[in-house]
Amino acid sequence: MQEEISTETSSTPNRWQRMVETILRVFGIDDFISYAHVMHNFFFVLAIVLIGIIEIFNTHLAVRLNRNINKKQKNIQELRWEYISVKTEMNLKSKQSELQKILEPHGIKALQEPPKKIEVPKDILEK
Repeated sequence: MQEEISTETSSTPNRWQRMVETILRVFGIDDFISYAHVMHNFFFVLAIVLIGIIEIFNTHLAVRLNRNINKKQKNIQELRWEYISVKTEMNLKSKQSELQKILEPHGIKALQEPPKKIEVPKDILEK
């Protein structure tokens, strides 16, 4: 059957035919598939090639996206560590005893007695 189909094509192979036959030989499938079979199913072969190209592109895109996500996760983790260390430091420095140590060289001292409450009568505020 393969010989019948190949005899239907022209006796002088053109450039396209030589290229297809070379590709078939490279992949080692020239015993099963001939140039005539490829041309008969050209659109099917073209669709398979396009699906393969789209699959390769999609795989590359997914790998690139995954790498970017990993980089961003690492960056977020480093920023989180920095946030936690700064927060811990601020909590330590905001204690009253630590504030007294920081402000003492500037001449500011903590109160020894509680603050006094100033009371203003209501009728003074309403005027």
